[in-house]
Amino acid sequence: MTPLPPDPRVVPPWRRPTVEEVVRAVLAWGWSGFIFLLAPICSLATLGLMAPSLSTLLARVWGRPTLWLLGIEVEVRGVENLRHPGSRIVVANHQSALDIPLAAAVAPRAPLVLAKAELRWLFPFNVMWIALGQRFVDRGDPARARRSVEALVAALAKEERSIILAPEGTRSRTGRLARFKLGAFHMAAQTHVPVVPLCFHGAGPLMPPGRLWAEKGRCVVEVHPPIDTRSWTVEHVHEYAEALEADYRRWLGEGTPGE
Repeated sequence: MTPLPPDPRVVPPWRRPTVEEVVRAVLAWGWSGFIFLLAPICSLATLGLMAPSLSTLLARVWGRPTLWLLGIEVEVRGVENLRHPGSRIVVANHQSALDIPLAAAVAPRAPLVLAKAELRWLFPFNVMWIALGQRFVDRGDPARARRSVEALVAALAKEERSIILAPEGTRSRTGRLARFKLGAFHMAAQTHVPVVPLCFHGAGPLMPPGRLWAEKGRCVVEVHPPIDTRSWTVEHVHEYAEALEADYRRWLGEGTPGE
């Protein structure tokens, strides 16, 4: 097994992209636009009845080709941990826009994803998101954010779905893991479905926040074994969040916050 790519703690400085990087970015964004517009067509053709299956199919069809066009080599470890039947809550660290196609490349069955409310106005992403029954969350409005989480809990209760969340809430601006928020852990304590951790290595330096293009390089997606939440209670969600955050810091080779 090849070693993990380094995850430097400092975001690389901005520089002008090369001609190759611009061409790759244009091709990747063009492919993304095609898939985003294909989604509502497929949804209409199936009367919206196959949205969960379409979400899985289109995510995988979009993810790996987008990464290939950007020049990103991907190694996936432990993908069998995402292939068990039943609902699950998938959590992932968030360093880069590359995390989205990386998660799509290993998408579990019938994924549901929360996107920030600002993307509601980004065409054609918004059309695809709505057509596939995905959700937006207004992180600036706690009441609306809570209702979004409650809607996901209801979806888990009545059908087999996979919720994909970033416990940090937003992309890291420093290269370091941010403190985990509690939404995913409240959801797990209420539904008692397994939590499956995804750990992305190498994405941050290749496409840090603010860039629309990526450097060529290698990323590793580690899918860790599911965490049994059948004994979890809402009163102890802080403990569960701190324990998993500590695991991520160990997997990423980081120390405790502030070090």
